[in-house]
Order: sequence, then C-alpha cells, then structure tokens
Amino acid sequence: MARRPSPHSEPASERRHGSFRLRDGAKGLVTSASKVLLVRERHADGTPFWTLPGGGVHRHEDAAEGLRRELGEELNCRARVGRPVTEFWYAHDSLDDTVSVYTVFDCSVLSEPDADQREGIFECRWVDPDALPASTLPQVRHVCQQVADLSASTAGDD
Repeated sequence: MARRPSPHSEPASERRHGSFRLRDGAKGLVTSASKVLLVRERHADGTPFWTLPGGGVHRHEDAAEGLRRELGEELNCRARVGRPVTEFWYAHDSLDDTVSVYTVFDCSVLSEPDADQREGIFECRWVDPDALPASTLPQVRHVCQQVADLSASTAGDD
C-alpha cells in the first residue's frame, strides 16, 4: 500500500532479496455479479491509483488473516477469504527499496464495503473487469483481465 504505516501498526513481515526488502502482503479479488471491487489510493506524490483491497501482512499473521484484517480496517467490512488465485509484485515509491509480494485471494464481502480515508482508501468501487479506470495498476489490470477471460470462457458453457 502507498500509505505510510501508522505509529500504532505492527510492522509487516519482511525479508531481504538482494538489495530489496520483500514485504509480504495479501490482496482480495473481491467479485460480485461479474464486477470486481477496486480501491483508490494515492502514491507518495499524491497521484491517485486503483488497486485491489488489502495490504501488508503482520509477522504473526498468515496471509488470509492479514487480508481479513486489512479489509476490516480499510473498508469496514467482513469478508470470506477463499483460496489463493495468483500473486503479483509491487515496487513501492513511498517505501525505500521495498517490494511487496502480494498473494491474491478469491474473496467475497459479507457486509457493504465503506472506504476509510484514515486508512488511505479514498474510494471503493465495483467495476467491470473490461472497463477498469485508467489509473489502475498494471499488475491489477492483468489480474482483472484473467477474471474477465475466465468469465467469458465459462459463459459459453451454459
């Protein structure tokens, strides 16, 4: 995530890989009625971007637990976290020499998401995977395209 950690938050699980710190993270591929849930955050320079909800995993958590916590903090909602479906890497501009390795889980929300700006989430929106906002991160665009392709291939199975 692009926001700076709050003073009361526990550090995320990290390890070194060459000159980079790898930070463990989890993102939710939250889908409903052929739509995917995206959240709008801001880079360190204030530029907005769209991504999947989620963030860093704390040292004492597994990835699914971390994702449940992040969804509660960022979107004030409860979620069902299913199986991991993919992963992607993200080089942070707000965290020096840090790359997050996000495990992406199949998810559904159990209550209505509501963006919490205090957590760095400025908006949440259900979008068609074929019509993503222009400022969607390329890695997220790729994951959403896989969802659209899968939906198109299973639609022909009816």
